[in-house]
Amino acid sequence: MSPSNPISRRTCLRGLGVTVALPLLEALTPRGLGAGEPAKASSPEPKFKPPHAPVRMLLMNLPCGTYHKEWQPDAAGPLGELKPLLKPLQPYCTDMLLLANLWNKAATADSISHYANEAGFYTGTVVKKTAGADVDVGGISVDQLAARCTSAVTRFPSINLNMQAPVGGVDSGWARMYDNQLSWSSPTTPVPNEIDPKRAFDRLFRTPGQKGEAGGAVTMALSEDDKKSVLDYVLNDATSLRFKVSVSDQRKLDEYLTSVRDVERQLEREIKELAKDRRVDPAATRAVGQLGGMAVAFDGRDHTNRTRLMLDIITLAFWTDSTRVASFMFGNERNDINYSFIDGVKSTHHESSHYTESAEKLVQYRKINLWHADQVAYLLGRMKGIKEANGGTLLDNSMVFWGGTLSDGNTHGRENLPVMLAGRGGGVIRPGRSIVLPSKTPLCNLFLTMMQCLGVESDRFADSSGVLADLAKG
Repeated sequence: MSPSNPISRRTCLRGLGVTVALPLLEALTPRGLGAGEPAKASSPEPKFKPPHAPVRMLLMNLPCGTYHKEWQPDAAGPLGELKPLLKPLQPYCTDMLLLANLWNKAATADSISHYANEAGFYTGTVVKKTAGADVDVGGISVDQLAARCTSAVTRFPSINLNMQAPVGGVDSGWARMYDNQLSWSSPTTPVPNEIDPKRAFDRLFRTPGQKGEAGGAVTMALSEDDKKSVLDYVLNDATSLRFKVSVSDQRKLDEYLTSVRDVERQLEREIKELAKDRRVDPAATRAVGQLGGMAVAFDGRDHTNRTRLMLDIITLAFWTDSTRVASFMFGNERNDINYSFIDGVKSTHHESSHYTESAEKLVQYRKINLWHADQVAYLLGRMKGIKEANGGTLLDNSMVFWGGTLSDGNTHGRENLPVMLAGRGGGVIRPGRSIVLPSKTPLCNLFLTMMQCLGVESDRFADSSGVLADLAKG
């Protein structure tokens, strides 16, 4: 395909409130990414059997590491007085675990932090170093693997939110888009993050045609004919393109068609769900309406309020069983958000993380870490306040992971990562403790355990060596 005879990129998929364009090919400039289908996880019997109640999984990042000696408990045992940087979480110490000595070995394959370790944080795999569009993280992220197994019973396989817009360019030989993404549906396909709470709310809860009113709907009245006609159009067009491009582009298109078929199955499931009389807690419906009004009125200027709107959206998505898998990024790993809205802070998160340059930076770094802990405490409070039909709370029936890719923001240490896990996973997990694991325990052991709690029948994930049996010990 010559540049004088370019492929039209007007074809796209529209459904579920998102637009998916055809993949960028070598015949186009610039090159882009294709989508692939991961190998199906299989095992005769999961070691952690899920409970009867629906279990949810939320993964949240702690960008730019932390001041580790004021974060991690000194010893194993019941959680008592938390370290200074976790003080906002003190009311929830009986609902959480702090895990020491986890690491992501694959992230140490390159000396540069913020890229290899962030992109591979949820995949546990070695990330390809590249400055171009041929990104490859080496695997599928744990949330997307879990989403493929839970999506049959929810309207959305997962929701993925971020507080920071993507950053382009190259740094130290790495494509900076690596540190924008945690969720990957294939080794070469990042899952787009929504950064606008209004759009995130509309996608999940507002029926088409509603512009400003606070809707209480928990389904989306999308036309079956419209969905299928768009899908058929994309499939036909992509198939015809296959005969006009290079062998490499053919492979990308084949991967893309696999991805499209996944979306088609998802849409078919949603159509069936729309035909059902879905039973949703009336309190959840009222909360959706209230949040809708807040989202409409939000002016976008208050970062704390925007963060909490995003966390509220995740909470309601879980409560209404719209999804059971979510990821939330407080910011890109090399977080350049300016936190001057916090009293006494004058710099960005990344700048303050290099605190040995001045005592003032360490003060600001602590304040930014405390702000993050305060937002996590807000989320846990919201989830703990929601009672579910099985007698537990939404938090009891969830697993809330909050962790960082660096043990220390200044030294860029990548061992003994800061990791918190809140919730009881439906009763499987016993919180309220600090657990000191053997040195260099694979982080993927925790992810494997979480997947099994969700009902994913797998006995291995990336470099895992087994489940964390300590999570179930009281």
